[in-house]
Amino acid sequence: MDRKLLKLPFVVERAPDWICPTCEKGVLRFKTGTFFSEELAASRDHSHEAWEPDWIRYVYSGLLVCTNDQCKEVVATGGKGSVDGVQIYDGNGAPDLDWLDHFRPTYFLPHLKLFPVPKQCPEEVASHVARSFGIFFAEPQGAANCVRMAVEALLTELKVPRFAKVAGKQKLISLHQRIGLLPPKYASLKDMIYAIKWLGNAGSHDGDAVSMDDVMDSYELLEHILEEVYAPKTEKLKKLAKKVNKKKGPIS
Repeated sequence: MDRKLLKLPFVVERAPDWICPTCEKGVLRFKTGTFFSEELAASRDHSHEAWEPDWIRYVYSGLLVCTNDQCKEVVATGGKGSVDGVQIYDGNGAPDLDWLDHFRPTYFLPHLKLFPVPKQCPEEVASHVARSFGIFFAEPQGAANCVRMAVEALLTELKVPRFAKVAGKQKLISLHQRIGLLPPKYASLKDMIYAIKWLGNAGSHDGDAVSMDDVMDSYELLEHILEEVYAPKTEKLKKLAKKVNKKKGPIS
C-alpha cells in the first residue's frame, strides 16, 4: 500500500498512479477533456484586502481510463481542490512563489481496491472491506468502522460464538470478549485484531479523530490477518519444501 499516493494532493498534469480496480494491473489516467473544476461560491469573492490565492477552494469531477489495453475500465472520480504556493527560482536564482491547483479525491466509482483481498475470503467479510474502500477518501472514521465490522464477520466465519447464555438468557458477547475466544490456531492474530477493534471504536465514537493513516494502519493489519487465515504463505512454502525434499531436487 502506497500511503503517499493515497494521501497526498495531486496536480492534474501529474495524476497519481492509481491502480485500476478491475484488472488490478493498469493505472488510471484522466480521459482527455473530462476533468472539470469550479470555484466554490464562498471562495469567489477576491475583493478582501488580505486575499491570497491560497484562499481559493474548488470542487472537481473527471473520468479516468485504465491504461491496460485488455481492460480500458472507466472510473468516475470527484473531490475538492485548493491553490497552494510552491517556491521557485528565477533566472538569477532569486526565490519566488508560484501558485498551483492541487486536488484531493473524495470518491472513485467503482472504488479503488486499497489492498488485495484473498479470493477465498467469504463474501460476508469481503463486503465490509469493499464498503470501507468506497468511503475511505471521504469518511476515514466510517472506513475504520467498516474494517471493525469485517473483523466481527471474520470471527463469525471462524465459528467464534456471538452469544452466551447468562441466567438462562442469550446475551450478546462483546467484540473484545469474542477476540479472546479465537481458536488456538489463530492465537497469534489476537493482538492485531484487538488493534483493529480500537481503531474501529474510534471511528464509531470519536468522529474526526480518525485519520487516513489510522485507517491504513487497520488495512495493513487486516491484510495480514486475511492472508494468514485464507491464503497462508507459510503453508504453501512448507508444501513446496516437502515436495523438493521428497524428490531431492527440482520438481518441475
